[in-house]
Amino acid sequence: MKSEVRSQKPEVRSPWIVRQSCFLHLASGLSLLVSLFFLGCNQAFNPVVNYTPQLDMYSILFANKQGVYVRLYSTIGSMNGNVDTPVHDAGVELIVPGNLYSPADSTGQASMDTVQLKESDSVTAASDTNFYYYSPMTISSGGVYEIVAQKSGYKPVSSYVSVPYSFVTIPDTRSYPALRYPDSVNYDPYFNIDLGGSVAYFAQLFIEYRGFDNNGNFHSGFVNASGNMPQDPFIQSTASQVQYNIDRLSYASTLSSVTRLASGLKNFHLFADIVVTQLDDPLYRFYLTSGRWTNPLVMRTDRPIFSNVNNGLGIVGAAAVDTTRIFLF
Repeated sequence: MKSEVRSQKPEVRSPWIVRQSCFLHLASGLSLLVSLFFLGCNQAFNPVVNYTPQLDMYSILFANKQGVYVRLYSTIGSMNGNVDTPVHDAGVELIVPGNLYSPADSTGQASMDTVQLKESDSVTAASDTNFYYYSPMTISSGGVYEIVAQKSGYKPVSSYVSVPYSFVTIPDTRSYPALRYPDSVNYDPYFNIDLGGSVAYFAQLFIEYRGFDNNGNFHSGFVNASGNMPQDPFIQSTASQVQYNIDRLSYASTLSSVTRLASGLKNFHLFADIVVTQLDDPLYRFYLTSGRWTNPLVMRTDRPIFSNVNNGLGIVGAAAVDTTRIFLF
């Protein structure tokens, strides 16, 4: 009976046998990986795949400003390190949708105006030439536009844009004496800024001087009186009106410095200029994701650069830049 009981006990494997078995499985797996590695080494490494070149289109429409500029590039240059390859002889159009209340044509569609942009360039320096497509058309505040570009060998690209409304900033009546004589009041001047059709704004205050020297030559200049500006100056807001406050003590110091600067001029005058910049949603997204406001060489891998160009890359955005001038002296 004892012998039968002993014969039914499970066989106990040596720890060395277990390790040897695991080692054999591991060696087999490594052998397979090595063979695959050498198999891949026998094939030429070619990082360039079948690539279809696209058009890069860039344009910013400014409310109430004359002139439409469109820059057109090709992404094919990115293969050889050149991403600034301009595209010539393309057809670029600015399409203005007709008024909702305008008569429809024979097809029942509202009328649309199409403006052809002409290829042009300008020399800004001895060796710097800006290339663009241009039209002298004036962009309407609150208008809606479409830009279309076509070039043989590329898919046509297009993008819609809604221009923010342009408003003049009117200071509060209590702000006038605070701007002219900041040392005589005990409150900070402020402005109510009207916003429309934008998602972000940037407000600035400048003090400008103008006058003549002893020889009758005209001189002018301006100093930023906005105080310390944050790294990202744009403020996102969906409100129809926001309040912009100015630090009175900082403004008084700047005003005093500009007054001394202009005191050597004859018949000099001082002005306070309120400059408000508004961005539409696509342009603000491009601004945030491109990161060019922090470092022109930065590359975002977690958040790709925003583009609203159909069948291509780039950005077509809109902005409104309004300046309100207040006479000081």
